[in-house]
Amino acid sequence: MGNAIGSEAMSRILDVTDELRACVRDTFTPCEGIYRINDFGEYVSEEDWLNVWADHPAWWPHAWMLADNGQFTADQVSCLTVKEIEVLFNSAAFEPEFAYYTEADGDGMV
Repeated sequence: MGNAIGSEAMSRILDVTDELRACVRDTFTPCEGIYRINDFGEYVSEEDWLNVWADHPAWWPHAWMLADNGQFTADQVSCLTVKEIEVLFNSAAFEPEFAYYTEADGDGMV
Protein backbone atom coordinates (compact mmCIF):
# COMPACT_ATOMS: atom_id res chain seq x y z
CA MET A 1 0.00 0.00 0.00
CA GLY A 2 2.97 2.30 0.38
CA ASN A 3 5.07 3.76 3.10
CA ALA A 4 4.08 6.29 5.72
CA ILE A 5 5.50 9.73 5.12
CA GLY A 6 7.30 9.61 8.48
CA SER A 7 8.09 12.17 11.13
CA GLU A 8 10.99 13.76 9.23
CA ALA A 9 8.78 14.61 6.25
CA MET A 10 6.02 15.81 8.58
CA SER A 11 8.51 18.09 10.32
CA ARG A 12 9.63 19.57 6.99
CA ILE A 13 5.99 20.11 6.02
CA LEU A 14 5.26 21.88 9.31
CA ASP A 15 8.35 24.07 8.81
CA VAL A 16 6.52 25.67 5.86
CA THR A 17 4.39 27.40 8.50
CA ASP A 18 7.21 29.93 8.92
CA GLU A 19 6.99 30.81 5.22
CA LEU A 20 3.22 31.18 5.48
CA ARG A 21 3.46 33.37 8.57
CA ALA A 22 5.78 35.72 6.67
CA CYS A 23 2.84 36.40 4.32
CA VAL A 24 0.23 37.19 6.99
CA ARG A 25 -1.89 40.29 6.33
CA ASP A 26 -4.83 42.00 8.03
CA THR A 27 -6.62 43.30 4.94
CA PHE A 28 -7.27 41.87 1.51
CA THR A 29 -9.08 42.68 -1.71
CA PRO A 30 -12.86 42.49 -1.16
CA CYS A 31 -14.10 38.89 -1.49
CA GLU A 32 -10.56 37.64 -2.15
CA GLY A 33 -9.80 33.99 -1.44
CA ILE A 34 -7.76 33.65 1.76
CA TYR A 35 -6.48 30.95 4.06
CA ARG A 36 -6.64 31.07 7.83
CA ILE A 37 -3.40 29.40 8.88
CA ASN A 38 -3.70 28.91 12.65
CA ASP A 39 -5.74 29.34 15.81
CA PHE A 40 -4.35 32.88 16.22
CA GLY A 41 -6.61 34.03 13.39
CA GLU A 42 -3.78 34.84 11.00
CA TYR A 43 -4.62 34.89 7.28
CA VAL A 44 -2.71 34.80 3.99
CA SER A 45 -4.00 35.47 0.50
CA GLU A 46 -4.78 32.54 -1.76
CA GLU A 47 -2.06 33.79 -4.11
CA ASP A 48 0.54 33.79 -1.31
CA TRP A 49 -0.66 30.35 -0.18
CA LEU A 50 -0.18 28.94 -3.70
CA ASN A 51 3.21 30.64 -4.10
CA VAL A 52 4.52 29.27 -0.79
CA TRP A 53 3.47 25.71 -1.64
CA ALA A 54 4.54 25.88 -5.32
CA ASP A 55 8.03 24.53 -4.64
CA HIS A 56 6.77 21.55 -2.64
CA PRO A 57 4.99 18.30 -3.57
CA ALA A 58 1.27 18.81 -4.23
CA TRP A 59 0.26 16.66 -1.26
CA TRP A 60 2.27 18.71 1.29
CA PRO A 61 -0.40 21.39 1.88
CA HIS A 62 -2.93 18.61 2.38
CA ALA A 63 -0.77 16.95 5.05
CA TRP A 64 -0.16 20.38 6.59
CA MET A 65 -3.90 21.08 6.66
CA LEU A 66 -4.67 17.71 8.29
CA ALA A 67 -2.02 18.02 11.01
CA ASP A 68 -3.12 19.47 14.36
CA ASN A 69 -6.21 20.99 12.76
CA GLY A 70 -8.92 19.50 14.94
CA GLN A 71 -9.11 15.86 13.90
CA PHE A 72 -5.59 14.46 13.48
CA THR A 73 -2.31 15.15 15.24
CA ALA A 74 0.88 15.70 13.27
CA ASP A 75 2.10 12.35 14.67
CA GLN A 76 -0.99 10.61 13.28
CA VAL A 77 -0.50 12.23 9.86
CA SER A 78 3.16 11.19 9.83
CA CYS A 79 1.96 7.55 10.05
CA LEU A 80 -0.13 7.91 6.87
CA THR A 81 0.82 7.24 3.27
CA VAL A 82 0.43 9.97 0.65
CA LYS A 83 -2.62 8.12 -0.68
CA GLU A 84 -4.20 8.03 2.79
CA ILE A 85 -3.48 11.74 3.25
CA GLU A 86 -5.23 12.53 -0.03
CA VAL A 87 -8.25 10.38 0.86
CA LEU A 88 -8.64 12.02 4.28
CA PHE A 89 -8.09 15.54 2.96
CA ASN A 90 -10.70 15.07 0.23
CA SER A 91 -13.20 13.37 2.53
CA ALA A 92 -16.44 15.17 3.37
CA ALA A 93 -15.75 14.08 6.96
CA PHE A 94 -12.65 16.33 7.16
CA GLU A 95 -13.66 19.50 8.97
CA PRO A 96 -10.66 21.71 9.64
CA GLU A 97 -10.92 23.62 12.90
CA PHE A 98 -8.11 26.20 12.87
CA ALA A 99 -6.72 26.42 9.32
CA TYR A 100 -8.99 26.55 6.29
CA TYR A 101 -9.90 28.33 3.05
CA THR A 102 -12.41 31.19 3.17
CA GLU A 103 -12.98 34.61 1.59
CA ALA A 104 -12.44 38.14 2.79
CA ASP A 105 -15.63 40.15 3.27
CA GLY A 106 -16.85 42.90 0.95
CA ASP A 107 -14.51 45.37 2.64
CA GLY A 108 -11.45 43.11 2.38
CA MET A 109 -11.54 42.26 6.08
CA VAL A 110 -11.51 38.84 7.69
